[in-house]
Amino acid sequence: MSSTLRPLGATPRVPYDGEYATGHTLARLVDNPAVRDFDGEIKKSTSIAAEALPDTIAPPRESTRVKRLIAIDGSTVTSRVENGHPGAEASLLNIAAVVIALAKLRELAQMGKSATDPIPSPAAVRELEKWNTLSAVLPGRNVIGKSVGAETPKRFFRQVVHREISGATLSGDHETLLETLRDITNDRATPIQCPGDSCDQHVTPQSEPTNCGACGETVYPSDSLRCHERFEDYGSSEQAFTMVRIVVEHLSMVNLIRWFERHDRFDVLDAIGFIMDGPLAIFGMAAWLKKHIQDELGRLHQLSLDKGGAGVLLVGVEKHGMFMDHLEALDWSAARGERGRLEPGTVMAPGIGYIHQHIALRPPDAKPHGEDTYYGRHLMYKSLSGQHAVLTLPIVNVQGADPACVDEDAFPRVGDALDLIDELGTHLYKDGFAPLARAHLHAAVPLHRGTEILASIFSDR
Repeated sequence: MSSTLRPLGATPRVPYDGEYATGHTLARLVDNPAVRDFDGEIKKSTSIAAEALPDTIAPPRESTRVKRLIAIDGSTVTSRVENGHPGAEASLLNIAAVVIALAKLRELAQMGKSATDPIPSPAAVRELEKWNTLSAVLPGRNVIGKSVGAETPKRFFRQVVHREISGATLSGDHETLLETLRDITNDRATPIQCPGDSCDQHVTPQSEPTNCGACGETVYPSDSLRCHERFEDYGSSEQAFTMVRIVVEHLSMVNLIRWFERHDRFDVLDAIGFIMDGPLAIFGMAAWLKKHIQDELGRLHQLSLDKGGAGVLLVGVEKHGMFMDHLEALDWSAARGERGRLEPGTVMAPGIGYIHQHIALRPPDAKPHGEDTYYGRHLMYKSLSGQHAVLTLPIVNVQGADPACVDEDAFPRVGDALDLIDELGTHLYKDGFAPLARAHLHAAVPLHRGTEILASIFSDR
């Protein structure tokens, strides 16, 4: 039988088709003594409107350095595989990088402002955008391959992850994602649990595939990411697929910035901004990468400064989460209602003490929130148009590495980052940011695998 993909249907949350939860069930839950006891046990927050705001900063604005923007986003779509085996699944992974010519976009923005100027057509706007994708299909449960080493679903998954990362490159004259991983981690020597079934030995992934000395299992360099530890033989491996997506997104970003060092093009780096969908953080089994990415960004940022540049402009944009919820609550006024408290242009830099007390609850002496996962620092911003934005900017110096420091120096190129939010915010979506909307559009559509993203940066200079 040929192998094809078809979309997964919605999973019912009740035992039988046609059976639905009723309001009586909810009423009984509310009246349950355990629920009432729990409600009386928890400590609730005081009114946020009465509390002091986080520290604020007022960085210089309107430097207009940025001429091009590269937005990176990814998606996974899990589908059933018709291979004759029950519950077989695979996930289509797409990582998109969209290059937007801001300088030309600004020129178009001036058109149509007078009676003699034509209004730019949608096609003219689209021509300012160039995009490419990395695409791969990740096998899940009950899917095996024909090649040697793909005899079980987990082995096939690991083999495919290694193959895709080994071959993925964002420019024909640049390193692969696996080479980026090797270089920034210095071929990490920390042992991992052998990925072989029922093997309790620890192995150290090398720069090339090796074998476990105890069971003979092939150990790939990409096994160091530990995505396979979330692979499920009897359920969906959505967590493993998502982890691969996150790792590839962040490695792609580092890979792109490293291109400018390899080709000695720091002269144009000042004019390019990099935008990530979501925080500058890696969660789960691959969180150990956080330190290595942070160190690499710090090195590249300092190298740019040493060459007379402004440093790396990298922004993680969060569309939801605890920080966005807290910003929404802070901007409520009893007199003016929703979004009535903060003045447009307010930039808040919460220190670790504020974060522990109001956002991610921790005792004062606890390990700082995000210490093991975030390589960026949070800012909460009410844009000039009144939209909300939660940003993370990379940790590249000692000020940023101090979670209690809220000085402007802790947030590299913060003025340029805020200018981008104001310039490219969109009201098509609540608190929307146009470059990420475009990147997500391309990431959601399967296209082709090989890319030449960086060539487009200089094609119209």
